[in-house]
Amino acid sequence: MENMDILAKLEEYSRAGYVPMHMPGGKRNTEYASTSELDITEIDGFDNMHNAEGIIKNASDRAARLYGADKTLMLVNGSTAGILSAVCGATRRKGKIIVARNCHVSVYNALIMAQLEPVYVIPEVDESTGIYRGLTLEQIKKCVESNMDAQAVIITSPTYEGIVSEVREIASYLHEMEIPLIVDEAHGAHFKFSEEFPESAVEAGADLVINSIHKTLPALTQTALLHISGNYVDYDKVERFWNIYQTTSPSYILIASIDRCMGIIEEQGDYIFKKYINRLKKLRENIAKLKNIKLLASDDISKIILICDDGKHLYDRLLKEYKVQLEMASFKYAIAMTSVADKQEYYDRFLSALQEIDASWEAKEKQVIEADEDTSGYAINNKPEVCMCPADAIDNMDENGYEDLSVNSPDICGRISVSSVLIYPPGMPVVNVGERITDDVCRIINNAIDAGLEVPGLKEGKVRCLR
Repeated sequence: MENMDILAKLEEYSRAGYVPMHMPGGKRNTEYASTSELDITEIDGFDNMHNAEGIIKNASDRAARLYGADKTLMLVNGSTAGILSAVCGATRRKGKIIVARNCHVSVYNALIMAQLEPVYVIPEVDESTGIYRGLTLEQIKKCVESNMDAQAVIITSPTYEGIVSEVREIASYLHEMEIPLIVDEAHGAHFKFSEEFPESAVEAGADLVINSIHKTLPALTQTALLHISGNYVDYDKVERFWNIYQTTSPSYILIASIDRCMGIIEEQGDYIFKKYINRLKKLRENIAKLKNIKLLASDDISKIILICDDGKHLYDRLLKEYKVQLEMASFKYAIAMTSVADKQEYYDRFLSALQEIDASWEAKEKQVIEADEDTSGYAINNKPEVCMCPADAIDNMDENGYEDLSVNSPDICGRISVSSVLIYPPGMPVVNVGERITDDVCRIINNAIDAGLEVPGLKEGKVRCLR
């Protein structure tokens, strides 16, 4: 297995019969698949994504119509390229930006690239699960009133768990202040296409919205859209950065996948979403009957949030005993993702596995996190101590050096991190570049390691710190 090349391993996994309760939204359903026989470059008759005047422009215009945006740009470098383009395009270098603390790591990378000063707004946390709640207008208003020089606001809505912020109210208030709103709606690309889902951020009035269509719609991994609307951002500036962050050799298979996905929605959307919603509701109704595994109510019903004593234990049992691959696990919950491309057999096997596990549930034979320990997973309830802008921290590291310290080192607390340490997924920093490392940060990282969760940003258990 270790000597197997990537294509062979993918083929073997595809034949193994795993149930894909995770992204991408195509769910390995060949009804929606593209093939490598279609791989080309910018040849005659196929337009140029960076100077679209033909079929690619038509496809982009269709996506804009479907979502109700003034302009839509295709992304073949994932939502990351869209977030970088939006943040850099809506701000001036070395300016100030208000950032929801639960944003994806790509937002923090944008801060470095544009040398921005972040001001964090901290969503409230459900202490029993560690899940961030949505941001309210009052939270944003309070932050803006203390930072009138902020050039933009960026939030994540929905969150990985399907929790939505007060986007319409926030957008309306920010426009009164002539401040643009950027919404990372990567996990909400499907919102526009059924009234059973929350209002989309484009409809709610956000200026820049990023959708990962590959996450919840039948499109290939790495496909996404950047929507631009309203009068509070410079369209040309955003597009300039979009050109910078997109590859100059875009995959036509990915471009075609975006267009095919939009075509399917345009031609069959009402039918396939109605069928999907009916099956999804039945699945949720049956999961809600379980006794030991609880279904969490979420703003986005496409996300199946399973609350239990040990999310990683449930995740591992489903994978190893039933070949059901979930999207992610945290301390107290696990997430299954659904999409219109799901087959009924996926739901049948998933539900049957949950029912068997629920009936035989026993506490995992390991120390359970005590009530006085951090039960909030990757969420940091206190405001992070920002000591310097991320870009300045990196410059300081280059000038004055760094050292790698163990999370358990007695010398680490109080030091300034030049690592973004994440719990992945969903990829939100526990501590970011330029922030002070605290006891709280170290405890959360250690809890994640003990729970078997993935913690990128560590190098052999060490955090890179300024000298």
